[in-house]
Amino acid sequence: MKSLRLPQVFLALIAFATTQAAPAPEVTAHATRYHAAGKAVLEMVINKQVSVPAVAAQVDVLLVESIALTEAYAKANPAGEKLLRVVIDQVPTLKTLSFATLQSDWHDLGHFAKPGNSAGLDLQDEDNEHFTDPIHAIVHPLLVLKAAEAYAAKPDAEHLATMKEEMEEGLEQADKLLARLSR
Repeated sequence: MKSLRLPQVFLALIAFATTQAAPAPEVTAHATRYHAAGKAVLEMVINKQVSVPAVAAQVDVLLVESIALTEAYAKANPAGEKLLRVVIDQVPTLKTLSFATLQSDWHDLGHFAKPGNSAGLDLQDEDNEHFTDPIHAIVHPLLVLKAAEAYAAKPDAEHLATMKEEMEEGLEQADKLLARLSR
């Protein structure tokens, strides 16, 4: 096998980079705002200065931005549009659910296993797994809020750990969405 020389490697990298689509500026802006709000929540957790109203304000930002990212994802992936629209349309209801119900019905997709709640595609199919990223970008901030409410009721390190874990997972989902929308 012939080795590439530096100029050839450089040209190959340029060719590769130019084939990668940059996300639309508004998509990047939504992801940036999602990250800023998520990091603000993590700062509260790290400093053990959790205020439910402050967390709720950041969660509202996270929801606005995750919904915008999810809508962009649905537009780019029409096969999952019905599924993603159901989740987006349910956000007001999701805000009222308990941590356990959010986890089982929406994070773990139990809602779509119930009679009459078709997702419009087979969520057990590995090829459709990527549709869970936008769902989780919406659900994880809501789980953070529920953990913050639990912490306010009973200041316990476990609730802080849950907030941190759920927010980090939400940020990871936003990263995945941005990466997929950049293809």
